[in-house]
Amino acid sequence: MNLLPDLAKPLRLIVGILFAAIVVLTVAQVGFRYLLGSPLIWSEELSKLLLVWMVFLGAAAVAFDGKHLDVDVVFKALPRAARTAVRWLNLAVAVAFFAAMGWFALDIIEIESWAALGATGLSAAWVRAPAAVGAALIIVFLILRRIAGGWRDSPDDGSKPL
Repeated sequence: MNLLPDLAKPLRLIVGILFAAIVVLTVAQVGFRYLLGSPLIWSEELSKLLLVWMVFLGAAAVAFDGKHLDVDVVFKALPRAARTAVRWLNLAVAVAFFAAMGWFALDIIEIESWAALGATGLSAAWVRAPAAVGAALIIVFLILRRIAGGWRDSPDDGSKPL
């Protein structure tokens, strides 16, 4: 039984909006370039920025749902106690990895804050910020899922490592 409300629902909505915006920008860019002969110079840059945000926010939503891909052939063969130990190890490694990623992303954000993107004039830090935001959300979601909802959707059926 999962006691946790769907905290990733707003993220999934934002990801959907970002995806729709990318599609609209891409179609507009093609239309302006080939039909009107006047390309939107900023649309590709903005599409790339939205894509980076979409990926990291989507990764956080997937982490909340516990639906990241994994290979669990060995995991399923382990005895129950070993599966529990592996789950804790997986959680610790994941939290450590995302903490390091977020920490180093902060340094890169600071460096990039001095630069501007060419076509839009936005701070280049906006391209690097999703890594830090995504890492923080993933850490929070993984820990909350463990505290409130256990591993995946069941206590220990051996179905998944995290």
